[in-house]
Amino acid sequence: MYGKFVGLDIGSKDIKISLIKRGLRDVQLLQTIRTEISPSPQGDSDSISEVFKAYSLPKGDIAASIAHNPTSIRVVNFPFSDPKKIDQVYEYELENLSTFDPKEKIHGYHLVKNGVGSEALVCVFEKDQMSELVGSLNEHGIDPKIITYTPLAFSALDEFLPSERPLLLVDIGDNEISYILFDENGIRRVRSSTNPVELFMAKLNQITEIDHNQDFSQLEIGNGSNLEEPFAPILGELKKTIQFFELEVKEEIKNIEISGSLSLIRGMGDFLKDQLNKDVRKIYIPDLGADKSPLYAKSYALALYGSSFKNGYLNFRKNEFKYSGVDNELRKVLMVPSILIGVLLLFLIYTSASSYYDLKSKVDNMEAQITQVVKDTFPEVKVIPKPALYMKSEVGKVREKLDLIEGVQGGQTPLDALKDISSSLPESLQLTVNEIKFESADKIKINGVCGSYQEVAEIEEALNKSGMFETVTRNQTGNAQDGKTKFEISVVLKSKA
Repeated sequence: MYGKFVGLDIGSKDIKISLIKRGLRDVQLLQTIRTEISPSPQGDSDSISEVFKAYSLPKGDIAASIAHNPTSIRVVNFPFSDPKKIDQVYEYELENLSTFDPKEKIHGYHLVKNGVGSEALVCVFEKDQMSELVGSLNEHGIDPKIITYTPLAFSALDEFLPSERPLLLVDIGDNEISYILFDENGIRRVRSSTNPVELFMAKLNQITEIDHNQDFSQLEIGNGSNLEEPFAPILGELKKTIQFFELEVKEEIKNIEISGSLSLIRGMGDFLKDQLNKDVRKIYIPDLGADKSPLYAKSYALALYGSSFKNGYLNFRKNEFKYSGVDNELRKVLMVPSILIGVLLLFLIYTSASSYYDLKSKVDNMEAQITQVVKDTFPEVKVIPKPALYMKSEVGKVREKLDLIEGVQGGQTPLDALKDISSSLPESLQLTVNEIKFESADKIKINGVCGSYQEVAEIEEALNKSGMFETVTRNQTGNAQDGKTKFEISVVLKSKA
């Protein structure tokens, strides 16, 4: 889904939003927003409505999730992985496996491929939970295009997670915990819970007062702090979940990434590392940065999952809850190219017509001149039906003069371009350039390796500030060997004419 897309994370005390823009080749993070939930009788919808209006956010191109425990999570195996085939038999298989009537519930699946076929992670909720969420948002003109199950949305963050697998991502929010197990192929198993967080928050409110606008970073856990006892229900369930997932994959889970509001409690990583005897780290997403990554991981994951939605992804907006809005963002994306194409066609038609009449006038004049020259040259010829035949070679010479003569003036040599790029970069910056490709007379593509994503940003900024280039575009970044970062940057040289 091209254009702007919103990931909406509704917590118990605040709302977190990630606004992205998905293009043909890349995704750009435009904005992150956090606002406290209004204590008004209408609840969170008032705050959501206000923030969407204040920031001019799209009201339909949104991905949200149901903040309840699912009635059931099941794994349904199929000998094939084509979503179209699975759609034909999915409900039949679910009905055979269930103790309830699937028609009385709202359900969907996320497809996970395995070696011989695929597995459908089926999530089932009560219809009134879906109706309550959609209704509360619709009251204020907000109509999410995608409503999914929170842990499944985190599958969109697979590329930002360490390569050591199996890996467990735990998002500890202030109203639910999401557990997402990743293997070498991506997401493998999911679950969530709300009760341990509710118990923690109830105990926390008894022993301390917390300003939620400061996240939870004002609190500290470990070393005998008064948070260890309230945190016990969460820790206990985390241990049970790890044991359950290890039985699923038949491997030990050594690496855990944490995110969510409660992950910001000081000492949380070290506390969990000691209690679980695992390598525990906070999640890091380059576009969000180290500080924002744990807090906005859920909203960013929802935005990515919703904007890249395809067959095999889970969306509860179907049947009686089917989304019926208009894809305004796609219209906006297509509108500009359509207008440009229309203007270009009109320009081509106008140019062609102008050129035609201009050339016709010139040809008529030349033919008149040729006729006169022929008459003067051959006065004995009384009738000349086709004078051009007499002067074919001369006419050819005249028409050759009408051809456009193209030349390159003021162009730079490759050496000049390389000097410009080298002089633009800080001397302290350590990088290795693997390839410099001249795609045209003024466009150059640079492939190289540097120390970190931050250094890539410094390279891009330095080239922009140099004033030597029309545009500087970061095409892509990624992890290289030895913990370094590879990048690709394109620059367009300014003309020196």
